Amino acid sequence: MKTRLSAMIAAAILTAGTVCAAAQANTQDYKLVTVAGYLNFYLLNLNACQDFHPSVRQSAYDAEKNLYPYLDKLYSKMGGEKGANQQMVSDIVMKRRNMLNAQIAEGDFTVEHCQAVVKILTEDGLDKTLLSAVE
Repeated sequence: MKTRLSAMIAAAILTAGTVCAAAQANTQDYKLVTVAGYLNFYLLNLNACQDFHPSVRQSAYDAEKNLYPYLDKLYSKMGGEKGANQQMVSDIVMKRRNMLNAQIAEGDFTVEHCQAVVKILTEDGLDKTLLSAVE
């Protein structure tokens, strides 16, 4: 299970990089779209943890609070709702949602997975290099 979580996190980061090829004309846009994919990966997982695993619901809510300062800064830097790359971010989120739905359908979305995601957000911390794009 931990291997699958690691693979999903790696895939999330790589997918963001692959999908963002259109934003390469502007390096800052590319970085922001990558960060958007990264943060939304965690947000989607936490929301699923809240829905599917009541035993970690409260810790998932608490961990989710760590994302909002970054998401707020990101939203502002990307131009809000009218930002040029919003459709690209939406496409990334939908792709990730589909991957997560498949994981849930296969029975691979475990409490341990949720605990690992919560631990990353509350103890280990998010990737500071990626997040530097929104600071």
